[in-house]
Amino acid sequence: MQTVHYNRPCWRTRGALGLVSIWLAGCAMITNENINDATDFQSDHVKLAVRGQYRSVAVLPFENQTDYPSASQYARQAFFGTMAAYKSYSLQTLEETDARLANLPRSVVDPAQYNKLRAALGVDLLAFGSVIEQDHTYGVVYGRNAVRVKLVLVDAATGAVVWQSEEGRSRTLLGMSFMSMFDNEYMWGREIMNRYNELFRDMIVTLPDRSAKLSVQPQETK
Repeated sequence: MQTVHYNRPCWRTRGALGLVSIWLAGCAMITNENINDATDFQSDHVKLAVRGQYRSVAVLPFENQTDYPSASQYARQAFFGTMAAYKSYSLQTLEETDARLANLPRSVVDPAQYNKLRAALGVDLLAFGSVIEQDHTYGVVYGRNAVRVKLVLVDAATGAVVWQSEEGRSRTLLGMSFMSMFDNEYMWGREIMNRYNELFRDMIVTLPDRSAKLSVQPQETK
């Protein structure tokens, strides 16, 4: 009787198959966290929506409390883009805001300095932002990126806070992460911007739009 021998896969083949399995599993195990995290906010709906007394907004340079120098730039650009896409306020361009602030000390970017900011910017609302957290951690079979921001809108004429909110978003990847192979800002920056975009879309849901102002139509007299 002839004996047939079957070649068993070597340990390298098994290892490769194992890595592929982990990577495929990771693709299926991407989870979004904190979907309804920190819905805490304060808003003066009467001024913002009913009276509709604010039209123009300047988004000031964000404060950066993280170890990443680009965090405030990413967050500010994302917030400006979200406001432009989803709200009907008249936004002063970031370039114009920066140009008007160029000759002022950095310390003037503070809610307490609303008078100086109004004189320099000529807008109704001042948008302040502070990046509290920006994190991106990647390993061979694990990845996480997270952001957290506090936003404050201030009446440029009185210095009163009319809306503020603080929230965060994060995303975890379990499985083979390509980010761990290419750990550079271009790669992780795209994921961080996605988190900022998700965050601000959710945050401004609580911000009344000036288009929500109630309009009373005069009644026709017979």
